[in-house]
Amino acid sequence: MDQIDEAEARRIMSGGLGRAELELVSSFTAPLYWVVENPGMPPVVRNGSAFFLDTGHAVFGVTAAHVIDGLKTSRAIDRITAVQIGPEHTLDLGGANAIIASDPDIDIATFKFSRAEVAALGKTVLTGSQSTWPPQPPQRDRGVTFAGFPACETRWEERRTISFGAAPGGGIATSVSEKDVSTQLERAHWIDMLGLGLPAENFDFGGMSGGPMLSIIERAGIRSWALAGVIYQGPNIATDVEKAISGFEVIRARRAHFIREDGTLDTARWRSL
Repeated sequence: MDQIDEAEARRIMSGGLGRAELELVSSFTAPLYWVVENPGMPPVVRNGSAFFLDTGHAVFGVTAAHVIDGLKTSRAIDRITAVQIGPEHTLDLGGANAIIASDPDIDIATFKFSRAEVAALGKTVLTGSQSTWPPQPPQRDRGVTFAGFPACETRWEERRTISFGAAPGGGIATSVSEKDVSTQLERAHWIDMLGLGLPAENFDFGGMSGGPMLSIIERAGIRSWALAGVIYQGPNIATDVEKAISGFEVIRARRAHFIREDGTLDTARWRSL
């Protein structure tokens, strides 16, 4: 199986297939969020992203560990009135959706989530083209897509109705290591495939952590995909002068091979690097 190269990725993203692939990666992805209602304060929504994976051995949910850690920190200091995934599904991390594994250094967390629960959300379980787990490694300068839910796109429509805006995108893997796969966002080549407008300069991607990054694969004219990694970092906005580099926007994902087929994490692989 061959991952498509840069020229092919650009050609495809300019056509109808590009839109279909952005809609596909979005279909795997859901907001993971909690509502904070402290006395005397307006309600606040805090969110990351998550997706649903079938390794061939088990189906479970995946997010970034720092999203789960953020929820734990918020529980200790805030009054949380709801923890949900998708628009209406209560996320029971202490019971039915218990954490399978979480590691702050790898920055991946997995949790129990059934295929039926995924269907109830109107989402799709990510399977991919691999015959064994983990998927083949992503390749530099080959096509990738990704999706997540930036917190800046979260809106209260009514008192108890919240809307989330997905931010799918595609390009090439500009860097691949044993730990990460990254894609640099090159605004000069951006195309508004979904007709919703392009993100403004210094767009805050915070909230996309936990979303999937996929390798686009082609074999004998048949296109497919495989999980390349779990998003754990997006661009820092340029107003953060201590961290940001204006115009340098990179989405980083932790490699999928740190996830074992049963949802546990390969901490031994991480420690060996």
